[in-house]
Amino acid sequence: MEFKLSTYPKGNIIYKNSYSQNFDSNKDIDEIAVKLDTENTMLHFGEKWFSGIHISIVEIDPNKTEYFLFESSYPNIGFLFCLSGAMQYYLNHQLDNQLSLSKYEQNINAGKINAIKFSVTEKTKYIYIQLTESYFNKMAGREFIINNFLNTQESILPEISLMLQHLLSHKHEGRAKRLFLEARIFDLIIIYLNQKQEKLSVVLKQEDVDKILYAKQLVEKDLQKPNSLIELSRKAGINDYKLKKGFKELTGHTVFGYLYKIRMEKAYYLLSKEKRTVNEVAFLVGYKNAQHFIAAFKKQFHVLPGSLNKN
Repeated sequence: MEFKLSTYPKGNIIYKNSYSQNFDSNKDIDEIAVKLDTENTMLHFGEKWFSGIHISIVEIDPNKTEYFLFESSYPNIGFLFCLSGAMQYYLNHQLDNQLSLSKYEQNINAGKINAIKFSVTEKTKYIYIQLTESYFNKMAGREFIINNFLNTQESILPEISLMLQHLLSHKHEGRAKRLFLEARIFDLIIIYLNQKQEKLSVVLKQEDVDKILYAKQLVEKDLQKPNSLIELSRKAGINDYKLKKGFKELTGHTVFGYLYKIRMEKAYYLLSKEKRTVNEVAFLVGYKNAQHFIAAFKKQFHVLPGSLNKN
């Protein structure tokens, strides 16, 4: 198994390391901490690993927008937590599906991700916890992965935030450190198990799931003139209560929270890649008032939209 972090699109390798298939080691815990500099960025990269578990703690301080590519030779169950700053990213080179994480947001994937292309425009810190599939199967079961971790993004719960702070600030060493870190991973899995069980108040059949995913496509298609919840449920052929509850369960967002999210992601793409004007982008993503768009964009990405469309 191998991990590699490089600049994009130049492909200059910043960091590279190899591991056994299950992160096994002869030590209680293996760890590396390095300071890495590129032409535009200072990075502090730390990693810890032992049987079934790999933890990356990364701080990036760019002097302008910098693009990176993280690659893994073997996809694992991944928990990505943004602790400060913000990042825009694509999974598995899907350039038509830009995602974003801001402070106190997370993305969870079901072991199908082996490349993350991402960019940062401000000082950003994130934690990426990877569990091998065999380890996660032993802890929670394969069915739990399939049903709940297809690719979800949502805010970090307070109890998870506290767990992450403990993970960062502990003073243990040797075997005690390994036991402490693994206990925090157990805490993480237990939180998600309990969280998913609490969300099972609406029973979704496959037919319901298909209708909700169709409603999701309608939201993505109609950014300029979005449907109301009632209109969306009528077009998808599902009642509005099931749509509201099921949409949140499947995507991690409310219907209109998801609309806001993809509006911002498309706006970021149109500004940074196609260099459209702010007024034009505001119109294309459904804002009648450009000032309202500018305020929303700055709140989401912590930069003014006009700073992205300059050559």
